[in-house]
Amino acid sequence: MILIFGGNGFVGQHVTRELVDQGERVTVTGFSRPLGSPLLAEALACGQACSAQVDITDPFAVMELVGKVRPKVVMDITGYHPKALSPVRDVQFRTSALLNMLEAARIHEVERVVLMSSMDAYWGIDTADCPFREDDPVPLLEQDDHFIVQSWVKKSLEVIGNLYRRQHGMNIVFVRASGIYGPHYRTWLNVPSRIARAAAGGGQFSGPPAFDEDGYDQVYVKDMARGIGLVMLAGQLQHPVYNIGAGRAPRYGEFVAAARKAVPGFTLDLPSRPAGEMPGAMEGRWMAIDRARAELGYEPRFGIDQAMAEYIDWIAKDP
Repeated sequence: MILIFGGNGFVGQHVTRELVDQGERVTVTGFSRPLGSPLLAEALACGQACSAQVDITDPFAVMELVGKVRPKVVMDITGYHPKALSPVRDVQFRTSALLNMLEAARIHEVERVVLMSSMDAYWGIDTADCPFREDDPVPLLEQDDHFIVQSWVKKSLEVIGNLYRRQHGMNIVFVRASGIYGPHYRTWLNVPSRIARAAAGGGQFSGPPAFDEDGYDQVYVKDMARGIGLVMLAGQLQHPVYNIGAGRAPRYGEFVAAARKAVPGFTLDLPSRPAGEMPGAMEGRWMAIDRARAELGYEPRFGIDQAMAEYIDWIAKDP
């Protein structure tokens, strides 16, 4: 049995589906939204997946669930809209939830814990130093911020998780995920999602400006789910950290071109960045995936054309 905290969310649903397709039995948790995704309906109906409503800030509820499920692998893939809470509430929520999951996994001797970090762990490293690699020194102090970045969360998660690795000898693995787009992503923060929604007829392209030549490491959610699944189900891992992403920084113009192929008549044109204007802080950032490729056999399988066509079709059917 595998237990995924946050398995009812955007990425969690796809990870659960990936694991179910691999023959695993999975328990998913949720709290703020109704349980029972259409993506998991068949697995839930036949008992290969089951769901549990749990407040991850309640240590007794988390301990009880882990003791009841007795999973071989626990994953934390919980999250919410960036900058949704004040700093004090954000720190309280994130740290208490993480500690509750780690303590429950420790006491119940879970074989492996997988924690969802992200490319935000590299925030503070200059874009000129891309690609980011798992062994790069990561600064703790940063000067800049960005509306979509949650660097303190990911860095703190890795520091606390590594403390449990060192002092308790737990098998804890961190997945540093790139940006992610695809079905069930509904916050419409990243550019691919905004392009897909416009192409599906959901309105005009809106939000912060985006330039044709800009872009950063973003991968289709099914590829991310497969990469996470490889980390969860692998035998003896050689490292505690794996980058999972596209392995490059796709241009926003590539997503527009894919949307045009998927929807004839779609006419969005992204402008070029004005002469002399510096790229945004996120633009051009990407991670090397050599480690995951060599050790896990990970490789993105969905090209942008196929990914955007699927995403646009899903939005059109479930706007």
